[in-house]
Amino acid sequence: MNKMFNKLDETGAYKDLSNEELQNEFKYILKHWEAFLNEHDSTLELNKNYFIHKRNLFEVIKRVDKRKAYYYVFHKLDDVCEYKYIAIMCYWLCTLHPFTVIKEDSVLYNSPNEVFSLYLILAMLEEIYTKIYPDSKFEYPNERDIKDAVYNFKYCDLNREAFIFYVETLAGSYDIGLDLLGKMKKNFSEANI
Repeated sequence: MNKMFNKLDETGAYKDLSNEELQNEFKYILKHWEAFLNEHDSTLELNKNYFIHKRNLFEVIKRVDKRKAYYYVFHKLDDVCEYKYIAIMCYWLCTLHPFTVIKEDSVLYNSPNEVFSLYLILAMLEEIYTKIYPDSKFEYPNERDIKDAVYNFKYCDLNREAFIFYVETLAGSYDIGLDLLGKMKKNFSEANI
């Protein structure tokens, strides 16, 4: 049975995530947030130096899920590509700002959601890159490109499609673009990147 059928009820209308599904996605994002903090500012403490607006984070999860159903209904995509998925999640993280850092001397003070979004994008690309090119080292963008991306995420009026285009273009620059993912999934029916 198609994965997306569980997103729609018998009338074809979108069906909300169950509480268990919401909690699982919430825990998944928090696991990545904690890894991100360990890498960027491990001194931050929850409810002391930073806060998580849970309602906004749950809203991020719901909107990403609704977009998956949208792609199924309107574009006949049974499964959303990793690039679209992470781009849409990052769009909503940057729009709804579920993470707030109040420690003024933290490197994350001004843009925690935007830096976290770039972290998620690069982590996903690195994972795919190392699976495709196991003997090569993933090179992170230079400092200027990182600052430009965070600036654009924060101050430019980027819509979902612009985020998708950014992620797909960045993936292409690493030679892991959509054409390669498509070939891999055709060649390896069990490919799950």
